Amino acid sequence: MSDHDAPVRVHKGHDHVDDEMKRAALATMDSKRYYMGPENDAFEAEMQAALGIKHAATVNSGSSGMFLILQALKIGPGDEVIVPASGFVTLAEAVATVGARARFADIEDTTYNFDPAALEKALTPKTKAIVPHHNYGHPADMDAVMAFAKKHNLYVIEDCCHALGSRWRGTAGGGIGHAGFTSFAGKSISVCGLGGMVLTNDPKINEEVRLLRDHGRPRSGGKRFYEITRIGYNLRLSELHAAIGRVQLRHLETWNEQRRANSEGMTLRLQEAKVPVTCPVTRPEAVHAFLHYSVRVPAEARDGLKAHLDEKGVETSIMYPTELYLLPPYREVWGGKPGEFPVADRVNREILTLPNNPALTESDLDYVAGTITDYFHGR
Repeated sequence: MSDHDAPVRVHKGHDHVDDEMKRAALATMDSKRYYMGPENDAFEAEMQAALGIKHAATVNSGSSGMFLILQALKIGPGDEVIVPASGFVTLAEAVATVGARARFADIEDTTYNFDPAALEKALTPKTKAIVPHHNYGHPADMDAVMAFAKKHNLYVIEDCCHALGSRWRGTAGGGIGHAGFTSFAGKSISVCGLGGMVLTNDPKINEEVRLLRDHGRPRSGGKRFYEITRIGYNLRLSELHAAIGRVQLRHLETWNEQRRANSEGMTLRLQEAKVPVTCPVTRPEAVHAFLHYSVRVPAEARDGLKAHLDEKGVETSIMYPTELYLLPPYREVWGGKPGEFPVADRVNREILTLPNNPALTESDLDYVAGTITDYFHGR
C-alpha cells in the first residue's frame, strides 16, 4: 500500500466544523453584507479582548499582514530586515515584495526561534526591522529581541502564525513588539479558508494598516466609499470568514490547553519508550501554543520514520524541507550559501512534525508513540 493509499488514522490537522459555525456562515450569507461589516468589527474587538492587545485589524492572510506592517512602517528599497534562516516563505517574500532585503540569522537548537547571539552578525547600517517567528507555537526570546531592537533602534514585527494565544512573561504574542501578524489558514483557529490579522498596541500602525488593506480609504461604505486618501490594496477579510473565525475564537484557549496536554502526554510516552527522539521544550517564561508538535530525529532515521508513520496511518510533515535562506528565488537574489547557518541546516535535516490537534484521544497518543517505538525497537 502506498503512502497516498494508506488510510489516515491520526490526523495532524484540526478541521473542526460544527453546527454553530454553519449557522454563523448561513446568517452572514442571508445578511447580504459580504465584506468589512459587523462580523469583521466584532472579530477584531473579540480578538483584542482575548489577547489583551489594543488594536486588531483583519486581513485576507497572514502574509498580507506582514506585507502591510512593512508598508505601514515605510520599509522599502534600500532597507534591510532580519528574519530567521529557517521558516515559512512569507518571512522573505513580504520583505522582497516591498523592495527591501532580508538578512538571515541562525536559530536556537531548542525552540527553533532566533538565536539571540546570531542577531548581531545579521545587523548592518541598513537594518530597519527584525521579525522573530514564534516557531511551532513557542514564543521567541522576546527579552533578548526587544533589548537588541532598542539598542539598535529597530522595529520588531512578531510572526504569530503558529502562536495565537501564546504568551511571553504573561504578554500575548503580537503585543510585545511594535506589531504582529497571525494566520487563520488551518492554524490555531481556522476561518475555513484564508484569513489573517494584524495585532498592535500602536494606534498609528493600526490606522495605516486599515487604510492600506482597503484601497487607501478610511472606511468602506456610505458617503466615504470613494474617499481615497492613500494608494492601497484590496486585502480585506470577507464577512463569511470573520463570522466563522468568531466562533472558533471562543474555543481558542480550550484548544490550546488540549494541545499542551497532548504534548505533555506524547513527550512522556516517547521518553518512557527510550527512543532516539528529541521532544519539544517549553521555556519557563513562555506559554507554548503547540500548534505543532515537532520532534527531532537523527537525520539518517528521519525519512524512514516518516515513511513508517505514513504507512501506519499517522499523518506527519517536514517543516520546512528547505531552509528559507536556500530557497531558489531568494538564494538567487541574495546569495545564500549552504552551511551559512549550521543550526538551521541541522534542524531541517532532523525535524518531523507529529499530530497534535485538540481532537486527539489518549488512544491516539498511544498509537502514535507505539508506532514510533515499533520503528526504532524493531529495526
